[in-house]
Amino acid sequence: MVGRPLQDLVARLEQARLLHSPNSTVAEIQGAPTHDSRHVTPGGVFVAIPGRVHDGLSFVDDAIQNGAVAVIAERQSATAIPHILVRDARAALATAAAWWEGEPGEQLITIGVTGTDGKTTTSTFLSTALTAAGLRTGLISTAISRIGGIQRAAAAHQTTPEAPALQHALRQMVVAGDEAAVVESTSHGLQLERVGAIPFAAAIYTTFSPDHLDFHASLEEYRAAKARLVERTTGSAASRARKLPLVVVVHASDPAVQRFAEAAVAAGLQVARFDAFSDHEVLINGEKAELHLAMPGRINAANAAAALTLVTAWGLPLAPAIAAVEAEVGPPGRSELIDCGQPFKVIVDFAHTGPSLTASIAVARGLCEPNGRVLLVTGAAGERDPGRRVAVGTAATNADAIWVTDEDPRSEAPEKIAAAIQAAFFDASPRPGSTLEVVHDRHVAITAAISAARPGDVVLLAGKGHERTIERHGADEPWDEKAAARHVLKSLGYPPTL
Repeated sequence: MVGRPLQDLVARLEQARLLHSPNSTVAEIQGAPTHDSRHVTPGGVFVAIPGRVHDGLSFVDDAIQNGAVAVIAERQSATAIPHILVRDARAALATAAAWWEGEPGEQLITIGVTGTDGKTTTSTFLSTALTAAGLRTGLISTAISRIGGIQRAAAAHQTTPEAPALQHALRQMVVAGDEAAVVESTSHGLQLERVGAIPFAAAIYTTFSPDHLDFHASLEEYRAAKARLVERTTGSAASRARKLPLVVVVHASDPAVQRFAEAAVAAGLQVARFDAFSDHEVLINGEKAELHLAMPGRINAANAAAALTLVTAWGLPLAPAIAAVEAEVGPPGRSELIDCGQPFKVIVDFAHTGPSLTASIAVARGLCEPNGRVLLVTGAAGERDPGRRVAVGTAATNADAIWVTDEDPRSEAPEKIAAAIQAAFFDASPRPGSTLEVVHDRHVAITAAISAARPGDVVLLAGKGHERTIERHGADEPWDEKAAARHVLKSLGYPPTL
């Protein structure tokens, strides 16, 4: 394999200082940079990140045994290997990964999509819309990826990939002939520099509400993480070659995202706005339009409008983009209908926050027949922001019958999580006649909800969506929400629709 000069990497890193060990002769890097000592390859670079639990420097010896020839770190270890000292190891990991992959971000027109809810669906719509408008666009999201027109499922419980994996995916897009890339940018991905070294050409803000406060120290820190996407909207060589304006797209009627719009204006970026007034009436870059989506609900109309707003802001053809978006079935586990010929509807949705669950119940309510009911299966994750439990319980009051079940309890007692949801539900004035039952076994809860459904009802299975495991006591239990729903429907005598 052809190596890359070590000095080139040092020059690429901000405020880097190379410390050679005695008798060191390393001049070339021949393996990809990584922060995981187990993944170091011969001739590679190990990036020692000071984590919340473990210090990366304690794994330098392991990295050397696997072939590391240099270390990037914020301080020097006693190990006899060249050290590149940097101020921020995480930022250096992103920069080193981009350097190793040949700076794919400069060769692509990259759009970051962030927000508390709606990121994955908006990202999917955007990849579809831009491709239809003549800009072949790849996608990296929590549910799916698209590279060279080939769609694949994402890894279970994936947020934004770590920088080496993300930069490698961008390189694959360049090789496959993609011109642009949509990158779902979570607050973790922004704060932990996973999307570092990507010169975004545009940013989309879907919504903003309190979340992830188990990770972020405060709401302001969470907001600041999201605001980094505006700072990173600087444009690439590819976007400059197309003379595309730098655009920040925001939800017009969400007051919480207006601070990001203000930051964009202060940075000299163009601001474009979207909205949804109903399932079909939307605002696309300030102009009212009508959409007829395959995905139901006002929330998905808003997600589609966000994507189409960027299309118009960039002056790309809108008509083919609208046609493609209207035909888009969306990512798996987002407002996904399970049809086995039953006289009621079953929806699988990833909604796991208060606002997203409220929106998902509204979608379900809109699909009910007159006098139909919304039967909800929901829960909340363990070891995550406890505020989610209160928000989920409050949102659940919009349903008619609720089964609180396990989502991803992790190391927490499921009874404690369910009790918090139940308390919030009864504190928030439930719908008259509504019921709530705690059933920890998720399959049993789904069976109960579907068995209770009558013609015209909608059963909403919320919280797991596309995910394929339930995390419990350090183990991943196999799980497939859609398969579970189909199994119950089949047991009740409903064959799948052909």
